[in-house]
Amino acid sequence: MKVDPERVARLSAEILERVERLAAYTAPDLPAFLEDERNVLSAKMLLVEAVEGAAALCNHVMARKFRRAPGGFVLCLDELAARLGWEDPFRQRLRRIARFQNEMSHEYREVTPEPVYRMAREEAGVLRELVARVRDWLRAEGDLSRGIRSEGEAR
Repeated sequence: MKVDPERVARLSAEILERVERLAAYTAPDLPAFLEDERNVLSAKMLLVEAVEGAAALCNHVMARKFRRAPGGFVLCLDELAARLGWEDPFRQRLRRIARFQNEMSHEYREVTPEPVYRMAREEAGVLRELVARVRDWLRAEGDLSRGIRSEGEAR
């Protein structure tokens, strides 16, 4: 079964937009980031939303292409990575950011600003790469037109 290209485009654009905004909030060094509590709160929410978008994209692809509905963000991303043959370092980065999102969602008040900053700076790019890999694979599968780009995707 084919994926819904409009849904893939919308989710891809949402993920990419949040990753770009994360980069803007975390562009300053750590002390400057910490000076304004709004940076921390915004980065937390953007990370949560970006990973939730990645999980929604993953679940859509898994349901449509593999007729599977893995439980949870980490399991979905891990199963998709295994099915598409993605290398272990990439899979580890996906697990790391998905687990961090779970931690932020369930223990929001316990998560300190420093790991949020570090995760946003060092690991959020894995979500950009996830979008590119999924879209490339779907294009190769014939599910997406090569000429169609989502909002936020480089032209």
